[in-house]
Amino acid sequence: MPPVTDEALLGIRRSPMYRTAIWLTRVANLVGLPVVVWGLASVAPNVPALPVPVFMAAWATGCVAFVPALVLLRRCGIPFERRGTTWVTDKRVGAAILRDVFWLRP
Repeated sequence: MPPVTDEALLGIRRSPMYRTAIWLTRVANLVGLPVVVWGLASVAPNVPALPVPVFMAAWATGCVAFVPALVLLRRCGIPFERRGTTWVTDKRVGAAILRDVFWLRP
């Protein structure tokens, strides 16, 4: 996988496709994280179990948001490489995506 230069990364991060991918990832997280937290909390005796239709709807919504986000990230120029059963990218690019998704400062 060729390294991404700073200028190329800046250009990628300014593109409309990248910004759309970041917002789709945020939507997927917004839907998925409460379901995961509720699922973990439902182990406690006083918390009701997550209804299956709610879980399936959240899972489907998260997938509908996250899969196009990955496609847009790939289309805007972020290199992904397959290693085993996962896809990886340059560490700097991954850190930039993480900062953008969670509004972290550099």
